[in-house]
Amino acid sequence: MENFPLLIDVLPTLSNRIKDYFISKSEFELANQVDNLQIKGLCECGDPDCGSFYLSQNVDNEDKLEFFSFEGIGTIEVYKGKIGFIEVFPSSEGYQIRSILKKEGFSY
Repeated sequence: MENFPLLIDVLPTLSNRIKDYFISKSEFELANQVDNLQIKGLCECGDPDCGSFYLSQNVDNEDKLEFFSFEGIGTIEVYKGKIGFIEVFPSSEGYQIRSILKKEGFSY
């Protein structure tokens, strides 16, 4: 079993923002997942300003995905009650996130 880094350890500010977001939406089950989320990989788009990353395997069936619009910076995808993907739109924040993840050894 591969050991992936925790979101809270690699991107603590973003992790806390996500947790606070779900608490503000009364999505407590999702908020409780945040401290244990493991980053599994970068988005494969290759855009240097994209900060999107996977927390689980990619799910192609969008009919079963639930989307949460996250503070104007992107989208959080949830599949069967589990947070699976954080989409951070291409931006300076996306560039910062991608740079941090690449330093952690993630590539696309």
